[in-house]
Amino acid sequence: MIQRGAAFCAGLALAISARAEAPAGPPASTTIAPLTLDAVLTSSRERYPQVLAAREKIRSQSGKLLSSEGAFDLYAEQTSKSRLSGYYDGRYTSAKIVQPLADFSTDIYGGYKVSGGRFPIYEDEAYTLDAGEFKVGAVFSLLRDRDIDARRAKLRDSRLALDQTALDALLTRVRVQHDAMTAYVDWIAAGEALAVYRGLLQLAEARNEGLDVRVQEGDLANVYLNENRQYILRRRGFVVEAERKLAAAANKLSLYLRQTDGTPRLPLEAELPRRWPNPPTLVDPTTVDAAINAALQARPEIGVMAADLERERLNLALGKNLLKPRVDLNLEAARDFGSGPSNRVGTDAIVRLNVTIPIETRTARGQIDAAQANLSRLDFDRRLLEERIAVEIRTLANDLSAAYRFVELATQEVEQADVLSRAERERFAEGASDFFLVNLREEAAANTRIREIEARLRYLGALADFYAATVQREPLGLEAG
Repeated sequence: MIQRGAAFCAGLALAISARAEAPAGPPASTTIAPLTLDAVLTSSRERYPQVLAAREKIRSQSGKLLSSEGAFDLYAEQTSKSRLSGYYDGRYTSAKIVQPLADFSTDIYGGYKVSGGRFPIYEDEAYTLDAGEFKVGAVFSLLRDRDIDARRAKLRDSRLALDQTALDALLTRVRVQHDAMTAYVDWIAAGEALAVYRGLLQLAEARNEGLDVRVQEGDLANVYLNENRQYILRRRGFVVEAERKLAAAANKLSLYLRQTDGTPRLPLEAELPRRWPNPPTLVDPTTVDAAINAALQARPEIGVMAADLERERLNLALGKNLLKPRVDLNLEAARDFGSGPSNRVGTDAIVRLNVTIPIETRTARGQIDAAQANLSRLDFDRRLLEERIAVEIRTLANDLSAAYRFVELATQEVEQADVLSRAERERFAEGASDFFLVNLREEAAANTRIREIEARLRYLGALADFYAATVQREPLGLEAG
């Protein structure tokens, strides 16, 4: 089935046809090229509003990801303190630059502090030599937040959300291309049906001239002429209805066939291709399982479900993280420069250890229970989705095989009906057939052609469904998207 993509696209890009053996309407203008499937798919891929909206959603989610990455942006802090009255006149200014790192939820920093005046004993740390104090340090999380923390979880969740948005956009593009392909084939089928009914009308109109001459010569009763005029009126009604259906199909196709400014463009009747595509080969039953396996890897819904599972695993990890004690290790080195008290001379190497132990853990346990339940639910949903996809593809493969056989049978029926119709017209011209029987044969032949058109339409529609279900990018015109 996968090898049939090129044949389908190449065939549909040719002009469609088969206005069959029945006389066709006026030929399309030679100055207007037939509208190809490639042109329609390119237009829908590049200009369809829903596709453009999906691209903007990706851009929006990319902005949210950038915002999440901002949690690890370099930042600066500054603190100043001055006493405006009182016994002590101490003042100081400190500044620090901090760089957050993802590993071990680490913050590394470097700072400078300078002070002047007198401070109370309980603010002794504010004293510096007259050239100030420089320090560097780092804070590491040893238990809670070591492997995962809120900042990294948000960043990871934003990346998963971006992946899901991209997959949703792909799903949108596949659906739009499928609908565009279906609308194109519907339009061609409506044009084919119109050609059949116009041909049927032309037969009656051409016969009317001959009957008129024979009636005037007294060779036929006037009732035959009146009856033929009734057939003409009836067949004109068929043409009017077929023209309505063609106009409706053109309106539907205009949603996907867009001008460079993005506005819909109605396809002209003169743009109808002149031939149906040659149907691709039948689905090989031995390749269906391979197509299912490929679809399970390519279907956007599977990717979205996998991202949902990963997001719940992230929530589970955050819940387990909350159960751990917080043990933060701070390593710092500081040195004063300049002149001043001797107790400020030298390099200070400082180690701080901050420990926080959770006593009640309801928040953590509730988050863990919810995440585990959601993981189980999503796993069931994923299994059902995979089973449905497998059933869908097998059903489509079966429908394709049946539709292909219907096309073959309908084509054979058309050939037989044409033989009978031509023979009956010849017999009538020779006076050996009944006028009623001639019209009956002609309309029967037209009906078989309509059934053949419907059979081809069902087959090509099923083929579009198969391409969408198996996410075959090239036949859907997505290879460049």
